[in-house]
Amino acid sequence: MKIGILVYKMSGVGGVEKITSEKVNAWIESYGYDVVLITKCEAETPFFYEINKKCKRYDLNIPAKLRSGVKNYIKNIPSAFKLYTELNKVMRSEKIDVLFTTMRGIDSLVVPFVKIRIPKVSEIHGSGFAHNRKAWILKSLIINRYKKFVVLNKSEVDYYPLDNIAVIPNFIDNSDYNYSKNDKKNIIISAGRISREKQFDHLIDIWSIIASKYDQWEVHLYGDGPIEILREKINAMSLQDSFKIFPSTAQIKNKMQDASIFALVSATEAFPMVLLEAMNAKLPIISYDSPNGPKSMVTDGKDGFIVPLNNKISFAEKLELLINDALLRENFIENQRMKLDMFSKKRVMNQWNDLILEILAKK
Repeated sequence: MKIGILVYKMSGVGGVEKITSEKVNAWIESYGYDVVLITKCEAETPFFYEINKKCKRYDLNIPAKLRSGVKNYIKNIPSAFKLYTELNKVMRSEKIDVLFTTMRGIDSLVVPFVKIRIPKVSEIHGSGFAHNRKAWILKSLIINRYKKFVVLNKSEVDYYPLDNIAVIPNFIDNSDYNYSKNDKKNIIISAGRISREKQFDHLIDIWSIIASKYDQWEVHLYGDGPIEILREKINAMSLQDSFKIFPSTAQIKNKMQDASIFALVSATEAFPMVLLEAMNAKLPIISYDSPNGPKSMVTDGKDGFIVPLNNKISFAEKLELLINDALLRENFIENQRMKLDMFSKKRVMNQWNDLILEILAKK
């Protein structure tokens, strides 16, 4: 069995890069499959996450332009044609049995026509909440040519007028560590790329509401991007001693294990890997009800708090509850065990393997 995986890049620190690397390694190490990883435009940038050395790599060297809209689709036609040509060369030379891809926009409309007889699977890692549904009625004519269109949670299915949808969540390698509540520090942690949809400015506002009461606590944010606006806001609110921003790190697991609470304030999230990582690090979670991932992972009041989207006051109130109640934090951590089993690496990878076997049986 030879699996092809087509992605934009692997040098980033995001959830797509993380779960892609985990799947590549699992296909090779647990299933014995050959894997060909194809990046659209990686250049010489090193991968952030470790990839098994048996994985064969190709870079198509096609600049990625992901803006939506008809005009941008037209502008990207030349690069789309190049994608067709270069991808065709790789698939023909490598004799790939099935191709998985995270391509979006016009790129996603090109892939089904490359080596038509080779089954292809489209993976959607973002939420369809903000999609133009009218545009998707037209796109669906092509997207239905994929053997399967995989979304991360059941709530996402309603956003797509497709006949070939499957639901497979992300997973976590839920290996335990020697957890002790005495090792936890008074740190509220968050992590992700610094971008508009992650809304980390909300976390600053939320902390400003209660920070004066909790001078023994700090907020630590790990991420890369345009941080200066956030720093200016932190300084303007005189929070620089308790709200700290750090670069993305490969040691985020250790940073989470040191913390006591994980906070997520995104505008949308389909299935945030950071929440699985937080559970695995024994962190109680407080999250906005970001469409639609967090509520499919966290049961409000049982293993975390789900707060109405963009309600900063309510978020601050729930955050205070967690700060003041160590027993509540411990109860949330204990109740997360079932979720970790549900999203375990073995369980979810078996779902992916079943999907492949189903597709190839119908080829």
